[in-house]
Amino acid sequence: MRLGVGWADIAVLVLGLLVLTCGLGGYGFYEPHEGHFAGVAREMLLRNDWVTPTLNGAPYLNKPPLLYWLIATSTKLFGFNEFAARLPVALAGWLGAVVAWKWARELWNPTAGRMAAAMLCMAAGWFLFTHQILIDVLLASLLLASYYCLWRFLWEPRRWRYCLALYGLLGLCILTKGPVGLFFPVLSWVGLALNRRSFASFQKARLVLGAGVILAVILPWVVAVERANPGFLKYFLLNENLSRIADVRWPPDYAVSKVSALGYLAVAGIWGIPWTLLLPQALSSAWQDWQQGRSPEATWSQRRRSEGMLLLTIAAAAPLLLFLPMSSRLVYYSLPALPPVILLCAGWWSRCREPGQRQGQRSLGWVFALLGLVVGTGAFWLPRLVVNLPELANIAGLHFTAAFLLLALGASWLVAGVLLLARWPYRALVGLCLGLSLVWATVANGFATTEAVRSSRQLIAAADPRLGLETLWVFEGSRELGAAGAMSYYLDRRGGHPLAEVPGATRTAPLPPGWARGRAETAYRTVMVLTDGGVNRLPPVFPGPAPAYATNRRQLQEFWDSTRPVVFVTDFLRQPNDPQDPLDLNLPISAKEPLQVVGPRQLYGNAAAQEHWEQSCASRGQATAECSGRI
Repeated sequence: MRLGVGWADIAVLVLGLLVLTCGLGGYGFYEPHEGHFAGVAREMLLRNDWVTPTLNGAPYLNKPPLLYWLIATSTKLFGFNEFAARLPVALAGWLGAVVAWKWARELWNPTAGRMAAAMLCMAAGWFLFTHQILIDVLLASLLLASYYCLWRFLWEPRRWRYCLALYGLLGLCILTKGPVGLFFPVLSWVGLALNRRSFASFQKARLVLGAGVILAVILPWVVAVERANPGFLKYFLLNENLSRIADVRWPPDYAVSKVSALGYLAVAGIWGIPWTLLLPQALSSAWQDWQQGRSPEATWSQRRRSEGMLLLTIAAAAPLLLFLPMSSRLVYYSLPALPPVILLCAGWWSRCREPGQRQGQRSLGWVFALLGLVVGTGAFWLPRLVVNLPELANIAGLHFTAAFLLLALGASWLVAGVLLLARWPYRALVGLCLGLSLVWATVANGFATTEAVRSSRQLIAAADPRLGLETLWVFEGSRELGAAGAMSYYLDRRGGHPLAEVPGATRTAPLPPGWARGRAETAYRTVMVLTDGGVNRLPPVFPGPAPAYATNRRQLQEFWDSTRPVVFVTDFLRQPNDPQDPLDLNLPISAKEPLQVVGPRQLYGNAAAQEHWEQSCASRGQATAECSGRI
């Protein structure tokens, strides 16, 4: 059955796109994760090398390349900036909403499609992770599309486009996050076969063709990167997949995002806010649809919907059940469960006025109304607790932002609850989405407000113009190299320099420390990173030679005592009250007061750097004390 697309569908999809792209360029890269992805994509362009991912001038071989390629393409089109780097993830999230819209229309009705798209774009996790560069939104959207194509292919096996799309999407899932991208769709397929009590669907699935399509997608890059970096495949499969699953990957730079089993379930619920409140009704409705399709008297449409319910349920449960027993679970690993959950919720909401669903609608109305009152009341006391946290205490305006956010969220929930109790579910959803739009706009502004805590953009914007190209930047290190990658990004946003501009550079001799060769006769700036700065600062050891950015405390002291300007940036992820990790742990001998302090980052300079700093201040008519200090 062909379903027409009306103005309401277009309006919902356009508004969803606006929500997911709101404020993308308004704040610096959150480090280390965003600096990692944006930095690798930037260096693909600077080096004109789309095979070997590099970060801070050296191979960085822990992820497949698809997201890097998308960010590099966007950067090529829109320039070296945060909006361009984040845009591919936001567009991937929006395309996931488009798939949800299309699938819900075919499972239930056009209203369900519009609801599914709006609800996914407004879900807390979907908004938050489309505004930060991580792989999981892209993977979740590709998985949802593969589930949809699997469903269509099983019910319309003669339509080749769904067959080819299914296997092509599986290949893209592997290029996004490795073999785990293949696991969830295969698990779902097995679940459907068990439901049918027959594995005939595998026999009709053109598996040889499918394997060929998947290999055609992934093999060219796999062969090319292994040839360029011998040992990559072994390292990637063992250290980045099997060892991570067993939680013995080295170095454990993902520890900052790990969460307990109960915490994993809790954050999975948080990512679905506010729609996780609908789960009891949605699962009950899905159970009824599944049972109805298993009846001997079921129509073709009912059986088709029944398998759709089962497929969505498996897709929602698999990321939760797979990672729950693993100690290596991270807070965002449950994100691929979100789109299937949203689809189930949208299906129920589109039919909640039916006689069998009215009690669920009434119960949900009371839940929304009571939670709205509680959250709105929290606006008068919770923000005071938030701004008392040490890392947030000095952020101006945070108290007001947090209070406004809670008031907007509480008001939208209260209004939605009242409208549900009045049996106006469609108006309730519209009001709730409008309120959430205001909430997410406030959150986007909050990202900018807290930028100094997790981004080096402000530090480098303030300091680099006073120091010059000849200055060597050294970073104490952190749990992941992405922080150094972000610093390198901000030191050289223009896209590299001709070799003639690089102090002491020639065409044949190695570049001085702090520089890496780009394409043709160009070079770009990098950041030296301590390799012996403490147990929390151990960089990864990839196949191949030691990276040029690696240094140690002895070499740092030699740089510091030289006539070249050198600055040292402290680790912003250290625990401030850890007696084993004091702020001066790795400071060079003779380091004086910091030249600049931005949030948790402190910038120290050697004698030559201090001289440059003082000269720059004098040329602006400022005393040294006026252009130094805390921002």
